[in-house]
Amino acid sequence: MTIQLTQAMNDLTATHKELLELSKQKTEALTNNKLDEFQALLLQQPKLVRKLEAQEAKRQEIVESWNERQSPSANDLTITEILNRLDEEEQKTVEASAIALTDAITDLKRQEQLNKALLEESMKFVQLSMELINPSMQSMNYGAASSGKMPNRSLFDSKA
Repeated sequence: MTIQLTQAMNDLTATHKELLELSKQKTEALTNNKLDEFQALLLQQPKLVRKLEAQEAKRQEIVESWNERQSPSANDLTITEILNRLDEEEQKTVEASAIALTDAITDLKRQEQLNKALLEESMKFVQLSMELINPSMQSMNYGAASSGKMPNRSLFDSKA
């Protein structure tokens, strides 16, 4: 069981690292304003997510079958509970795989938070640019608002 569990967690770690590399490429594309490249990278992401889901289902299946073979099967099976039920040598290998997986997940979350912040800043910049290009009529008036009817004038009043 420990070999299967360790292999499943190593597979999950590898896929998370692939997602991390993809996320770093997305960051690079965002910072260099390469939107076509960014969109292509976004299309690759669901494939890796589906791969992760399949690997996670396999890991859960391994853990559940192992839990059924245990004499007092646990209701709430966590990695800590699994480690407590293993001998010392198996414990070290599974724990190392769990730590590597946790580190990969943490790095991926951090990178995705950076991408989210970059996207939000880009959207704010685009919104500000749009407001500067196409200002509203209220922002064009200087001074207090008058209650009377405004004369019909074009935005650019000029005399020749």
